[in-house]
Amino acid sequence: MFRCRPSLTIVLLLTLALQGILLGLPLKAFAQPNISLELSTPFGGQYVVGAWLPLRITLSNKGAATTVTLMGTPANDSAQFTRTIDLSANAEKTVWLYIFLAQPTSSVIVTVTANESILSRQEVPLLSRPVEQMRAVLGESPVAGDLFAAGRLQPIDLPDHPLGWSNLSVLAFFELSNPLSPEQQSALLEWVYGGGHVIIGGGPSAVSLQSFLPPDLQAAQIVGVTTLDRQPLRERGGAEMTTPLIGVKLRPLGGAYAVGDPDSPPWVEYPFGRGRVTQLAFEPKALQDWEGQERFWSTLAQPILLFPTGIAQSSQITSRQIETLAPVLGQLPAVDTPTVTQGFIALTGYALFVISVVVGCWWWRRRIVPVRLLILITLISTSSGLWWATTNAAPAYTALRLTLIEPINQKQARAQTTLTMLSAMPRREVLSFTHPVVTRPLPINISSTDESGPFPQATKNVALTLTPWIMQGILATMELPAPQVQATLVIDQERLRVDVQNDSPYTLQHVFVSYADQMIFFGNLRPGVRSTARWPVIFASSAHAETLGTRIVNDLRENGLLIGRDIERRTTILTTFIDAAIATLPDQFDPGPFLVAWLNQDPTVSASEFIGQRETLLVMRLRIIGQGRLILPMGWLRIDPLSQHTPACLNGKGVQLRGSTAEIRLRLPADLASFQADTIQVQLKTTNQLTGRDLVVSIYNWQETKWDRITFTEPSNFSIPAAINYLRNGELRLRFSGTLDQIGCIVVVGGAQGIVP
Repeated sequence: MFRCRPSLTIVLLLTLALQGILLGLPLKAFAQPNISLELSTPFGGQYVVGAWLPLRITLSNKGAATTVTLMGTPANDSAQFTRTIDLSANAEKTVWLYIFLAQPTSSVIVTVTANESILSRQEVPLLSRPVEQMRAVLGESPVAGDLFAAGRLQPIDLPDHPLGWSNLSVLAFFELSNPLSPEQQSALLEWVYGGGHVIIGGGPSAVSLQSFLPPDLQAAQIVGVTTLDRQPLRERGGAEMTTPLIGVKLRPLGGAYAVGDPDSPPWVEYPFGRGRVTQLAFEPKALQDWEGQERFWSTLAQPILLFPTGIAQSSQITSRQIETLAPVLGQLPAVDTPTVTQGFIALTGYALFVISVVVGCWWWRRRIVPVRLLILITLISTSSGLWWATTNAAPAYTALRLTLIEPINQKQARAQTTLTMLSAMPRREVLSFTHPVVTRPLPINISSTDESGPFPQATKNVALTLTPWIMQGILATMELPAPQVQATLVIDQERLRVDVQNDSPYTLQHVFVSYADQMIFFGNLRPGVRSTARWPVIFASSAHAETLGTRIVNDLRENGLLIGRDIERRTTILTTFIDAAIATLPDQFDPGPFLVAWLNQDPTVSASEFIGQRETLLVMRLRIIGQGRLILPMGWLRIDPLSQHTPACLNGKGVQLRGSTAEIRLRLPADLASFQADTIQVQLKTTNQLTGRDLVVSIYNWQETKWDRITFTEPSNFSIPAAINYLRNGELRLRFSGTLDQIGCIVVVGGAQGIVP
């Protein structure tokens, strides 16, 4: 009989320990001449903290077909962003890798692995810049300085996913030799919708530029050549322009408005979502000899949105949405800990232990029951008890899944899913999506989170390993087809009619249509159902600063439509979720109009069981269509959220005027920019009592380019006759003079009557 010697046992144990140490060591690179790596950044290594860094990577494979994994890691961070690529034999492939930079870093490290071995590793140096300075241009920069951080970009330099554009605040197209790919066009649309500012050059290349860019970003139709109005350039450039400026003649399309003379505008502005398109009529090179060109370009090429975040500044509304949503991400449903089952397991184990001891002692004395039978009985009893306990146990796991879907146009939508998870036991969770996603760590208001990853990209399946009692979360972003929901405001019999048609396969639950302080409730709309309603003519402004989320959730509660357990927690989550979707900035109020509805199914995931709370919210902007006479009730003329520089009041209602003179601009929705007013009614509300002696109101006359004083008997409510000279491109300018510091907070709204041509 062979006996194991002690020395041999020690050697065997040492060998096994050494093998375990070797398995735990990091991968080592080895020579792989068949695969080469080439990478670059489209913006010269410049980046913004809190945004995604795009890397264009070209892989060349001169050997057999293989699968490689790209991994990007910031130099001073543990987060890992990965993408798996299938390489054919003797082929070359170019892909994009996106790395989220949550904090300043000097470089990122890109590693290529295959078959658990490192094939290549490169480090890319980076340069941090403020987001307002991250402007880029395709073509030659119109100024000699560094106004445009990245100049002379080529179409191949533009990422194929909107997250790769999040570094930029302004992008100018002055030269474009080839059309953008479908992926680039989708990314551009989503970037502008989220707050980006795109400038399109004019002159001889205007026609080709329009044909190469997405049709949704076309602000005007080119109808000829003309001498342009130079006054808007003089105002922005601060210098006289004596030389005539020749360019294309632009005719604004629906939702766009001309700047300057409507018959010969030098450019046209087109609000698109949160962003804007500026379409020029002149060639940028036409200003190269003008002394005011640098000031002009620096004032024109400005971000549309610019707001502080927790780590930096951003020009994309997505950062604001996640920041608004952060306080409720940790409010998970309670974990159903199986205490009864745990007690049963403990009692079963104790009983088996006692029985084993008793039977063992009896067997030792009597030696009747064979020991193998005793062990077999114990194993069967224990396995049966554990199987019963596990089968009937409640899952010690909970999650909160919030999915926001925002249609960009009739074909394309963007979806963001925040998923927060907590497990009482080690758990491996595989998340399946219907479309490829890009994931990153989710900021949760707790100190213990695992943010190292890896966070995969361009994949439909994401695997997460949950550590017991440590809350973990991810943010998944995807592009998907827009739900077939048509929602419009139609001009009908001098009033606005809301028309909602649900052609999607989903039931729209709790449908609300809102504009500023007013909203209409449509209830639930099943697939194929159409519903209409007239817009209310009575304007009722709330005395308190209630957000849209607060008003919608309060309406649901008052009508008994918010039911279930833990109502207060769900109320907080839903209110914050709606406010995050609308994402009002601290000093800017976006009135809409919006449609807000819940979907009975989440289109970002396939049908599966979900433990926890799941909310799928659809938020879309409504277009205003139609022509003819229109009576706009009070409340439709509102303070312009993008041109107002007066500080907002502390109560969130109105603005605070300072000094002896101040200007307020009111604006209609962009689709009513062509509205020609006959009469305008203005309503003022102030914190302190207002009299005609305290306040002088003037209105800007666009036709005569001067300020006209308004005479009224009641300053809190007055009318403006012959209003066609005062409302231009949907904008009304009011100037207030007097003892403004004594007025306090002022709220200004208006209504109008006129024609939409």
